[in-house]
Amino acid sequence: MLADRPVVTAPSDQLTLVADRLRDLLVTGDVFDAIYQHILAVPGKRLRASLVLACARLLPAAPATVSMHDAVDLACAMEMFHESSLVHDDICDGSLLRRDASSVPAVFGVRTAARAGFHLAGNALQVLARVLADNPAVFARLGEVPGVTYLDRLSDLSFGQLVETLPPALGDAELRRHYVLVAAAKTGTLFQLACSYGGTAGGVDDDGLRALMCYAGQLALAFQIMDDVRDVEGGPALGKEAGGDLDRRVPTWPVIEWLSMRPGSREMWLYTKHSSAELQSDLVRSGATRAARAVAVRAAEAARRAVEVFPPTPARHYLRDLSARVVAQ
Repeated sequence: MLADRPVVTAPSDQLTLVADRLRDLLVTGDVFDAIYQHILAVPGKRLRASLVLACARLLPAAPATVSMHDAVDLACAMEMFHESSLVHDDICDGSLLRRDASSVPAVFGVRTAARAGFHLAGNALQVLARVLADNPAVFARLGEVPGVTYLDRLSDLSFGQLVETLPPALGDAELRRHYVLVAAAKTGTLFQLACSYGGTAGGVDDDGLRALMCYAGQLALAFQIMDDVRDVEGGPALGKEAGGDLDRRVPTWPVIEWLSMRPGSREMWLYTKHSSAELQSDLVRSGATRAARAVAVRAAEAARRAVEVFPPTPARHYLRDLSARVVAQ
């Protein structure tokens, strides 16, 4: 059992605890075991778990903090919310691949995948509720700090998925505002939840929690832009079909840069007979992906500055390094 394992501080060791605990929580002899084993066989980067664990260690001398066991469970809950969102994202997008493996709906069918996604989110809520119930003093002010994201914003994940399919007209300013809104909902929601619950678990005060919201929001923007750059450029780091967003005519940040800098690009974008391969080639040649990377780098730098308010602990260094790694891939 997790409670019998030694307390460790290295992020890699903690993520091993997360992987083991996720298996304990999900593979229980239930009807969804095969799906959960499929998901756990190809884990992602566990960024949301990392955020929880780092934020819970920002203030080692804080008087009211949760145990390592409960911090790991919080990290597991955020990863379960994330995996649930990916299952439904693959259903909405018709994606056949996820992390270089067949997606859940491709293997188990859309109806079963949808049920499993909801079941996974329900498990996450149960784990989260237990941690909060077991630590009433630590989480006494949960939901009361203005400007901090809490669980009542979880529905923003679905909001972002929906709004992404309803882009505005092709005005540059409108497209950029729309993109930031979608990125904040689809990616930023869980990044901010991971930081708010992790920070609260680690005794971070109100101003510190707001700084973490800034960090998470900027990190999410950088992360999403880089994900969209890889969708255009392809390559082994993508782990799914390249050009999927181009096929669906989703105006990602590289596309927005392309539309603003390339004469004739709007006509190509609207003329559906142009294949995604043609669009992809023109996007890369135009320099749009380089321009998008520059925006991601600025967002990552803003994230790094946001955590300078914390003392120079290993956890703060980890958060700073994470912002750099997101744009270095």
